[in-house]
Amino acid sequence: MKRNWQIFLGIPLSIFLLYLVFGRLDYRELMETLKRANYLLLLFSLSLLLFHMVIRALRWEILLRPVKRMRFSSLLGTLFIGFMANNFLPARMGDVARGYLLGKLESFPKASSFATLIAEKFLDGFTILSTFAILSLALRNLNTSQGFYRTLAFGGYFSLGLFTITLVVFLLIRYSPDTFMRIFKPSGWSNEAKGHLYSFREGLGWFDRWDCLLPSVGLSYLIWITYALGIHITSMAFSLKVPFIASFLAMVAVCIVTTLPFTPGYIGTYHAALSYSLILYGVPMEKAAAVALVFHALFFLPTTLLGILFLWHYHLSLSSLRQEVKGN
Repeated sequence: MKRNWQIFLGIPLSIFLLYLVFGRLDYRELMETLKRANYLLLLFSLSLLLFHMVIRALRWEILLRPVKRMRFSSLLGTLFIGFMANNFLPARMGDVARGYLLGKLESFPKASSFATLIAEKFLDGFTILSTFAILSLALRNLNTSQGFYRTLAFGGYFSLGLFTITLVVFLLIRYSPDTFMRIFKPSGWSNEAKGHLYSFREGLGWFDRWDCLLPSVGLSYLIWITYALGIHITSMAFSLKVPFIASFLAMVAVCIVTTLPFTPGYIGTYHAALSYSLILYGVPMEKAAAVALVFHALFFLPTTLLGILFLWHYHLSLSSLRQEVKGN
């Protein structure tokens, strides 16, 4: 029952948010908007999103470099499997699954792999928060819905809290693991638990190496620039003339509201964040909903199909992978 609380909460939330976006649309206008789309630009947007995934795999390789040199094919394959699993499994289990699977494929400590996955979230948080800090100045100059602005602000502060906690924990584990162990379990750690902690610590080796830290930060910005550019190109496909900063705002909004993985496949949260971001710039709801619907599909469908393809390549199924992760 405890494992399914997100499903019971997420499905009604998805339905409610989908109603906010699609409940009062002129569906004839929505269909006409979809029919008039420039499919060459949508194909370009799709290519940007696939490039976005390749950059993610490259960043992951750099974060893992102090521990072990990985095959890029293993990184890319497990990355797609993780994103596919996140589309269907609760609690972002796909992130855990790809960390476990990479450790199994490349024969290295899974705790080190998990450390780099948390590092990814840390770098993404830094990128998104720094971008949001700049965009918040632009938001004040728009006729922004107070409810929308408060939601973004709450999400931003929540993300900042997670970012700060993660940074403190990283620093303690990397530079003072004994202090970390005394704080979080004063009664003492078993030898097995210490082994996992020190394997996790090895996964934070990129902290000490400028040749890993700086490229990782640079690639994090490139990852989210390509994502925002994908939103912008998709908007152009529907003949929308909005500034590029609007796509950055939509990107930040999507990232903030999907921080907590309540809704399956981010259905509803994704659409609401993207649609209402575009509405701030005077985009009609039908066109904003069309952009949200198509852009979500451009990301959801290819990652799902390629994830299934890589699962087949590794002779796995989603259910077997889920059982293996739970068993370990």
